[in-house]
Amino acid sequence: MASGADVRSIDALRDWLIALGNYRSSIMEVQSGLDMEIRRAFDWLEDQGKRWKTAVKDCEEEVLQAKNALASRKFTDSTGRMPDTTVQERDLRRAKARLEQAEEQVAKCRSWLMKLPKIIEENFTGSTRRLRTIVEADMPGAMAGLERKIAILDSYAELQPDFAPAPSTANLSSGNAKPAEPPKESP
Repeated sequence: MASGADVRSIDALRDWLIALGNYRSSIMEVQSGLDMEIRRAFDWLEDQGKRWKTAVKDCEEEVLQAKNALASRKFTDSTGRMPDTTVQERDLRRAKARLEQAEEQVAKCRSWLMKLPKIIEENFTGSTRRLRTIVEADMPGAMAGLERKIAILDSYAELQPDFAPAPSTANLSSGNAKPAEPPKESP
């Protein structure tokens, strides 16, 4: 057998409804912030990839210049001596090292741009999708239902009771009299 609700404070229900609405808003704000952070991570990776591609082009130009400088020093001078090429060889090694680093960074950015969606899906999207469903679909319905229940309770609380008139106390004395007995039937 169902028992009635034991509502002691309609105001407490209103306060709880407001708190639930605030909680829902907070969750939605956090989810929006997380979505923005994820988008920022993708944007940053894309920007880094572009930056390193530009660096690769610059480094290729440096390598070409260093090779040309080294090649021009490999010819004998007017005295028939080979000039020292140590500086040019060092510059070429450094330019090649910078080029290699830039190419590695391009590859890393490309790799992370491929990995990041899967990592986000595995660790973030599934959980937040369920929470988002609760916050965006389930909670509004539950809150509307609670609002309806509060309205019903408010209208119930406003009802004025229609009681039957109180029994007459004319036949009762102040404390120890018995109520009048009904008339006896005649045989």
